[in-house]
Amino acid sequence: MATRAAEFGFRRAGFADVAAGVALAEELMGSKIATAEDVMRMDVVTGMTAWVRGNPVDGVFLTLPLSASGEQAVRNGTYVPAHPDPAHLAWQGKDVAGVYIGVYAGATKEARRAVMTAAALMRMEFFAPVPAFARGATEDGKRSMASLGFQPLEGGLPDLCVQEPAVSGSEAA
Repeated sequence: MATRAAEFGFRRAGFADVAAGVALAEELMGSKIATAEDVMRMDVVTGMTAWVRGNPVDGVFLTLPLSASGEQAVRNGTYVPAHPDPAHLAWQGKDVAGVYIGVYAGATKEARRAVMTAAALMRMEFFAPVPAFARGATEDGKRSMASLGFQPLEGGLPDLCVQEPAVSGSEAA
């Protein structure tokens, strides 16, 4: 995944990059998200949560692979995006039952293009067999999610959207 992400200028984020990415996301969204400390905790658990591009950081992508109980928690509204229960995350080397897209944002046109392309390709190449969840924090975000095939999902978090698995279980095998 790191090799594929690097093709779009993304790299795994250390603490300073996570802090810059969180600050960028909050500025672009006009709202608070998880703290850099919480994002790093999630990244340590999953091994694939925090991604940034640029120096200084101009793009951020936060991806949370979910356990089976995490996937159900997202669907029923008990999932806490900024501080998820560790049992809701797919720990490194464990089965992924879903993926929650915490943030994908870019400060420039080039960064937004890279974020969107990386999001679409990673979804299809790495997470096609599982549902993907995201919330539209901005009107641009809602439009970009719709362009990627996300649909509103009732019963979960406010503004929650889902893209059900792109392949069936037999195709994934």
